[in-house]
Amino acid sequence: MQKRPNLFIGYKSAKAIPVRDPMVRDYLMQTTLDPTVYVLDYQATVIHEDRVLPVNGIVVERCGGRYAVDLLDVRPDSDPRGEALLQLAFERGCAGVIEVSAADIRAEPRLSSAREVWAHNRMYVHADDRARIVEALESEGPLELATLDRAAETRREARAVICALACEGTVELDLRLGLGADALVTLGSRRPAPRMQGFVA
Repeated sequence: MQKRPNLFIGYKSAKAIPVRDPMVRDYLMQTTLDPTVYVLDYQATVIHEDRVLPVNGIVVERCGGRYAVDLLDVRPDSDPRGEALLQLAFERGCAGVIEVSAADIRAEPRLSSAREVWAHNRMYVHADDRARIVEALESEGPLELATLDRAAETRREARAVICALACEGTVELDLRLGLGADALVTLGSRRPAPRMQGFVA
């Protein structure tokens, strides 16, 4: 019996995304935490030359438009040349296909930083802790992580609260240089993720 995939649920996706490989989960975590990505979507199959083909396709909306994502090292065995993914990009009106390799996903310090932040995904945040973080950013503007940690007098450790808020989109973290004291924290623009238009199988 084939093992059922795990599901990834993030605030940028309108539905749960099946995850059949740990590398895909890492990519989805990083993309959810990336301030330049607005929406994540998933499509299981496409119709190509009168055939239904599995694609397990991820589509992102980001600065510059909508793109299908080609995870080069975890392509479905049924689509080794990425033909189904090209069909997906056409159906969804994508500006192109973004190729992402295992090396891209495993690049440090982003990989470890995203995992550390996402470890707080299900952490409960007290309303007053949330308010203190948001008020500090509203009054002072973007702040370095260490500065915000000192400025916000939270019940729980401020760093953990900030990570939890990043997982839900209330704040955003620039993880390109890691999660050090100088990581920049800004207010997020969380809103319900709109469903993309197009064929959904």
